[in-house]
Amino acid sequence: MATTYFGMRGTGDWSDPDLRPLNYRETAFKLFPDSPAPFTYIMSKLASRKTDDPEYKIFEWRLPDMAFTVNGEVAISGTTIAFDAPGSTPTKGLKAGDMLRVESGNANEVVRVIADPVSPYTSITVERYWGGTNTGAVISDNAIMRWVGSAYEEGSRGPTAISRTPSVVTNYTQIFKDAVKVTKTAKFTRTRPMKPWPQLKGECLERMMIKIEYAMLYGVQAETTGPDGEPLRTTAGIESLLTTNAVDFSGGVDLDTFEDSMEDVFKYGSNRKLALCGNRALNILNRMVNRNTQLTYMLEKADMKRTYGLNVTSLISPFGTLDLVPHPLMTESAAHTKDVFIIDTKYVNQVVMAGGDVDWDDNVQLPDEHAQKGQYVGELGLSLALEEVHGYWYGLNAYVA
Repeated sequence: MATTYFGMRGTGDWSDPDLRPLNYRETAFKLFPDSPAPFTYIMSKLASRKTDDPEYKIFEWRLPDMAFTVNGEVAISGTTIAFDAPGSTPTKGLKAGDMLRVESGNANEVVRVIADPVSPYTSITVERYWGGTNTGAVISDNAIMRWVGSAYEEGSRGPTAISRTPSVVTNYTQIFKDAVKVTKTAKFTRTRPMKPWPQLKGECLERMMIKIEYAMLYGVQAETTGPDGEPLRTTAGIESLLTTNAVDFSGGVDLDTFEDSMEDVFKYGSNRKLALCGNRALNILNRMVNRNTQLTYMLEKADMKRTYGLNVTSLISPFGTLDLVPHPLMTESAAHTKDVFIIDTKYVNQVVMAGGDVDWDDNVQLPDEHAQKGQYVGELGLSLALEEVHGYWYGLNAYVA
């Protein structure tokens, strides 16, 4: 029976012909059920994104800024409030009629914007002490003010229209290749336990998947000119795309910092996320939970081995659930075995160039060669939207009680 997990479908024995592998990315994991490339495997289960250009873009819409940081103390009689954050034009999304409340410093005062902000959009003109709130107080420098709606009189005309521009994230597809070659004599020589060509072809596919996996995790975005004068591109991996929830635990993982990081990574996005872990990082997380019996977190085994070939343990917390997946390639590296990639699978896809999904060509040898050469080739990239919903923890090498 098909199972839903991380928003994807799968089956344990591929008995339903409609769920058979339809591309070489899925075929690789049928050939190698304990494949060292779980992230590529999971993305092969999710809907891939097609592109007809090697440079592709993600358009991201975020909620408008709801909080503003005051720049300079505002006197009791002051009606102009300057802001220094967020952004370089913080008041561009405000308009006459909007209401703001001071939530730090001399808190609880509510003001009403009485004129549309003008360029350079760094200040507003307001009516102070709305509704008698905090009468006679100054507004402190660096105080936070937050939207609390808008208010208009009966019969009023429509307010000034406000529009937003999406932010844009650019990435590239990357051409991956791996080849094998055997002489015609060797190809037809009787061997045990299997003929060399099928064996080499299978090993080639596994190498290809491993290289794709590393690129999706640790690749760097670049575009240059190759040795033959044609464009050469590489795709940005997760590590280079994540900045907001990138946490360095090299000083030791303590409970307070860990809980703060969990709070941050579940601030936006889904309440269940995938965590690809090196074994050392997994050891530290396990040690932390097991040594704090009063912790409200718990580790729970998820039976995903049959369905997806993944060994999953769920870390259940008040903020959300992390499904911990040991990653063999990360574990092989002395540096990356301390890493954890937290991925909201709703916002990640593998991008496939039109006609560029992983494919096999049986004959790429030169015409006069007494040999057969074949290659896998694919043109793929990573699409990761809204980096704030994901996370990257690194340096998890020790637990500090």
